[in-house]
Amino acid sequence: MKAIRAQADIVDIISKYISVEKKGKNYQAQCPFHDDHDPSMSISEEKQIFKCFVCGAGGNVFSFVQKYEKITFPEAVYKVAQWINYPLALDSIQIKEKKDPFEQERKVLREYSDYLEYELFSEDGKAALAALHARQFDEETIRRFQIGYAPEGKKSEYFLKAKHFGEERMRDAGVLNEGRAVFFDRIMIPIHDSKGLPVGYTARRLGDNDFVPKYINTSSTPLYEKGRLIFNYHRAKEHARKAGRLILCEGAMDVLGLEKAGLHEGIACLGTALTDEQLRLIGLLKVPVHVWYDNDKAGRKAAYHFGQAASKAGIPFSIVSDAHAKDPDEVYCAYGADEVKQIADHTISFVEFLFQYLPDQYNLDNYEDKKAFAQEMNRAIENGGLPFEQAAYWNRLKEMTGFDFSSSAQKPQTVAKATPRPKGPTYIPAPQSGRKKAEFFILNSILASKRHSLRFKEEIGFFKDDLYRRLSLYIYDLYRLHDEIDADQLFASIEEEEVRDLLASLIAYEREELSDEVFEDSLWKIKECTINEQIEKINGQIQVLHDPIQKATLAKTKAVLIEQRNKIRNRKEG
Repeated sequence: MKAIRAQADIVDIISKYISVEKKGKNYQAQCPFHDDHDPSMSISEEKQIFKCFVCGAGGNVFSFVQKYEKITFPEAVYKVAQWINYPLALDSIQIKEKKDPFEQERKVLREYSDYLEYELFSEDGKAALAALHARQFDEETIRRFQIGYAPEGKKSEYFLKAKHFGEERMRDAGVLNEGRAVFFDRIMIPIHDSKGLPVGYTARRLGDNDFVPKYINTSSTPLYEKGRLIFNYHRAKEHARKAGRLILCEGAMDVLGLEKAGLHEGIACLGTALTDEQLRLIGLLKVPVHVWYDNDKAGRKAAYHFGQAASKAGIPFSIVSDAHAKDPDEVYCAYGADEVKQIADHTISFVEFLFQYLPDQYNLDNYEDKKAFAQEMNRAIENGGLPFEQAAYWNRLKEMTGFDFSSSAQKPQTVAKATPRPKGPTYIPAPQSGRKKAEFFILNSILASKRHSLRFKEEIGFFKDDLYRRLSLYIYDLYRLHDEIDADQLFASIEEEEVRDLLASLIAYEREELSDEVFEDSLWKIKECTINEQIEKINGQIQVLHDPIQKATLAKTKAVLIEQRNKIRNRKEG
């Protein structure tokens, strides 16, 4: 792989895909990985890397080909080798893969899913299959989503035991609990993680027995963390990029309703309040979100909370306005595919949604409530919409409440509150100050030196910044096998795109500053920041404590920390 990269000039290879232009010592191009109208991708012939300073995409020649062609890393290496006439067989490319610690649990889920699908088309599954047909599911959709049926009794348990899976494995996979099957007499819909690996199920009851929950999901397992999962994300992400949008629903059946109507960009958060991780996954796709939640009290409340979180995260979105007050599956069954598509296209802005939703959350006959309503609406208006839209909204708000906020748009403090919506992830520059700057230098240093990596692990142990910490784990893995880091090998081992982009930023960074002295200073800076954080925590504890003995104990601890901090500062000054 090293020999191939040494012979494959990154400028020549990228030029086969897009137009590049020399600019100073580097080359520039319009980035093919986002909607780029001005050249924002820089290609370094010297370092043999590319980096987009807008969307953050970056890497070496193999990374570019892999990302552009949407192929695996070995396939990208093979393709580059072909272009430079380097003799190489695809099956000879050895990429060290990390062992999956949950491989056995995934085997349980794969076998179980195949079994459930078989049961659906068996005699036992006739009622379940009839229920799906009544909801206009065709066999193609059923097969594509691996929809199945969990039979009554112990059949599922006997099947898995016949496959030689132990009870512990079945329990960890979430299909067995206290010696009996978790799911029975239910339509089963598999749930996958963002990479398309099976993790659990959402299961719908048959019939209308209100004493039995309509839906149950896999309980929390090592694989199934509800707040980290989005139903259908692994299928929808490519369709979303083509369609230019995501459609966010409440449940799996809603997504399947969209699928039946020919809309493949639907996802669902499985009834949970949106988590930061789910929001991050949605934001990675960089497309507007159409929020199609149920038009009931709970659904509107969920749309409101999503809107607040998405606005803060800079994710563009709008709310589906459904005159039928039905979910996508109900609309499809009652009115057909065209109606589903029309509703999915018909959205209103978050501000418009708030004008409809918030008056029911406040008592507008009460002055304080009316003022609070007006202030919340004003914040939403300030943060969204074009100037002429804002003017119309402020007039509408004035008519409703008597409060006039239209002039506040001219005030500097109001403008400062507005949250701009980024078009995509930004290039990762070196932080300017504080602990993060020190961690940035340390991360660069351990990338270049095994000695520095061992020293950092011994004296500090871990990075506070989550992204830095994740990259460091890949670096440590390679150092266990090698004394030096091979950038190609490191790129090949990293699965998360954002971690690869960080690595590209580090490689692009000018390393002349990264002397042993800078490494030492950064270590001491992190130690000082850690002590400052401990002192700040103690100060907070002292403020709320009433027991003088506990206060005195904390004060002694604080004095020791201050002494340690002074030694660090004296060392730096000396």
